[in-house]
Amino acid sequence: MSRRRKTEPFVLRIDRLGRKGLGIGVHEGREVGVRFAPPGAVLEVRPAGRRRKLQLGKRLRLISAPQGAVAPRCAVFTLCGGCGLQELDLARQRHHKQARVHELLAPLEGVCLHEVRGVDEAYGYRNKIELSYGVRCFLSPADHEAGASIAGRFLGFHAPERFDRIVDTARCELVSEGLNAALAGARSQLAGSSLEPWDVRAHTGFWRHLVLRETTTGERLAAVYTSEPAGPAAEREVRALAEAMPGLTGVVWHVNPGTSDAAVGARRAVVTGRPWIEERLGPLTFRLSPTSFFQTNTRAAEVLYDCVAEAAGTGTRLLDLYCGTGTISLWLAPRFGEVVGVELNPEAVADARENAARNGVQGLRFEAGGVEEVALALEADTVVVDPPRAGLHPRAARWLSELGTARRLVYVACQPASLARDRVVLEAGGWKLTELWTVDLFPQTGHSEAVVRFER
Repeated sequence: MSRRRKTEPFVLRIDRLGRKGLGIGVHEGREVGVRFAPPGAVLEVRPAGRRRKLQLGKRLRLISAPQGAVAPRCAVFTLCGGCGLQELDLARQRHHKQARVHELLAPLEGVCLHEVRGVDEAYGYRNKIELSYGVRCFLSPADHEAGASIAGRFLGFHAPERFDRIVDTARCELVSEGLNAALAGARSQLAGSSLEPWDVRAHTGFWRHLVLRETTTGERLAAVYTSEPAGPAAEREVRALAEAMPGLTGVVWHVNPGTSDAAVGARRAVVTGRPWIEERLGPLTFRLSPTSFFQTNTRAAEVLYDCVAEAAGTGTRLLDLYCGTGTISLWLAPRFGEVVGVELNPEAVADARENAARNGVQGLRFEAGGVEEVALALEADTVVVDPPRAGLHPRAARWLSELGTARRLVYVACQPASLARDRVVLEAGGWKLTELWTVDLFPQTGHSEAVVRFER
């Protein structure tokens, strides 16, 4: 009897936004996290296990809509896990995101808190999507009750926490009509292909991933990832895919001989066009390959980097750690006499040097190596760190906490929870958090960026 009670649905009011965009409410004195649960909504929820200390729930139905409610635009909302806040207007999304950042970084007494920033586009803003091919789809409750089969040929996104099921996606509302046209062409080609999609369980099949990206200049690039080709049919099919996707600047073919379910592999051929596209960010231009990192919301990236510039101010020498392809270094170069960027990935360092040269920016130097190794021998009056989601390497955090030459430290956090952890180490070394900016780069999702300034 007690087992049945634990799985019975219950009513839950969502109070706030939690990690990974989960809506958080309280039931019987315990916090419950639910996907597709906007703060302010009242839901019928079914228990769905535990994660760390958090009880998980599965949304069954919406009982009461939240303040600022709007209709979701996406046809696969609640199936695809990417855009869980579509039931809130943009202003309310940002209100809750900022509240989440402030919660993570508390205490904030004496800290200058800026209003959340972003751009007006709530949809159609992404410049890159990664799609997966598969032989099993994730069914909606209605399709499941109707007895629909999970087997077939599918191209779309993975269902939340289901590596083996694809949410068959006719279009993505976060990208432009141009990329959606390319997606439609790829889906049409798949339906008539003589080769099968990849089966992640059996490790068989040919078609594995499709990456589509575009720039504000109107150029579009596709990278298709397949298993090892077996015979001439593979090249014919890849060329057929390229012909089926309209308006592309180039199509690149990568081969992944392994079994990992990731868009990785050696480049086999440039199928058509050229293997790069050009992007503009403010006055700067960047050459992007299919695999090079670039912020996926170009216009919002300008907002983000303006916040970084505001936080960094001006100075004699800037140290840009985890600099990637040099976007922040180039953005801030006019404000400093010299900028030194440090990045682990040697290919990204090569891109950074190329980007500096093509933009004619002087006073830049880029070093390849781990931040925790290379930076130890460098000095600067201002430091910018833009680490991966995991945050600073512990050795780098300790070094920064003791760095006596710098008077200002700017931390760009794509994972504010990691910043909260690193803050403890930095403040133990004498840094003081003085200013905070929250930036919304990804509307419809629970993700937020934070920019903070520390001073001695």
